[in-house]
Amino acid sequence: MICATKRLFLFGAMAIGLCSILPCLAQSALLSVSTFTPSINDSLNKTSLLSVDGPYLFRGKKEGKVLRVVQGGETFQLIEEAIQINKETYLECVVDNKDRDAFLIPIMDQIKPPKSTYKQPQKLLAISDIEGNFNAFYSLLVSNGVMDKQYNWTYEKGHLVLIGDFMDRGDNVTPILWLIYKLEQAAKEQGGMVHFILGNHEVLNLEGKTNYVDKKYTKLAKRYTGKLDNNEAYLDLMADNQELVRWMKSKNAIEKIGNTLFVHGGISQELVSARFGINQINQIIRNRLINGPSSNPLDKLDEDFLFASHGPLWYRGLAIPYRRMYKKSTSKEVKRVLRYFHVDHIAIGHTIAQKVSLDYEGGVIRTDVNHGNEKGSEQSQALLIEDKQLFSVNAKGEKTKL
Repeated sequence: MICATKRLFLFGAMAIGLCSILPCLAQSALLSVSTFTPSINDSLNKTSLLSVDGPYLFRGKKEGKVLRVVQGGETFQLIEEAIQINKETYLECVVDNKDRDAFLIPIMDQIKPPKSTYKQPQKLLAISDIEGNFNAFYSLLVSNGVMDKQYNWTYEKGHLVLIGDFMDRGDNVTPILWLIYKLEQAAKEQGGMVHFILGNHEVLNLEGKTNYVDKKYTKLAKRYTGKLDNNEAYLDLMADNQELVRWMKSKNAIEKIGNTLFVHGGISQELVSARFGINQINQIIRNRLINGPSSNPLDKLDEDFLFASHGPLWYRGLAIPYRRMYKKSTSKEVKRVLRYFHVDHIAIGHTIAQKVSLDYEGGVIRTDVNHGNEKGSEQSQALLIEDKQLFSVNAKGEKTKL
């Protein structure tokens, strides 16, 4: 644990710088269906909804409420449904794209935090910064054998690593999160694994900050809550009993898989100097997301450090110099990070590169690219680690050794 004096110094320096209930569900599971009317400000019932969306599952132990936006003629309606939750409860998600893709979602019995360290699998596909782009995500998964066109997991004991920023900017955030949620369960059944690593945009959403949220979601939040302020309304939509929120708050911000460290932003020299470990980083970030800022001043210093510009969610120094906050890391500094975490590579997202590529003689792998908006686009790329060799792959399934 970093001492109080060093924490204060580091932080001071840092501060400068659609769903519907399936017809196959038992009739007893469907308790009520109605058009949802806001209870706080009835005038907001006229707020225009922009497209199909959902589901949003707010749950207790055995019962829940599902919100979804459906199309009725030329307009969209917000529907509320009460359900009973058991092993036979499935939801169907309809994607807001021209193909109207759809898939079924089994609801998890329980949500547990993942481990922070894993052995190297024979094959691993890593994707970052999808940002609500369902077509790119779908194509990368199908073209590289992770799932088939019926959304079945086909990667056997392989690992799928998602390096943050799957939320914000795009207009298909909800189905992307549900697809990850679905594949996580299917992968475990076959001995595989899905790793969903938090990025800064997941954290912004969980904190109710809407700077980058597509307006279809802020309009929905206002319609649902009856609140006029975007952030206040959206924070209510991101409630702790919302299933996807509960699930995301259980996730890690950094993981070590074989000889590669996966982190959304990067690792600063200040973080290494502070002697944070992988488990410690994940626990501190998870506690803050679940419980809010700590009342203990020293613990809050750790939280504030990890959530700020030199923390793993936001740091860009492994890719570029950033404003006046920091310069790009030197080779010596990158080697220090690699030694500290006992890895050969650090795979990052967060900062856009022209293509999936290596830097620092392979010490850093950059995975954030401008994904194409159409299915099968060559622009959409991911990292493949297969038999300990590094490749870039695209949404056509083409593979290039790095």
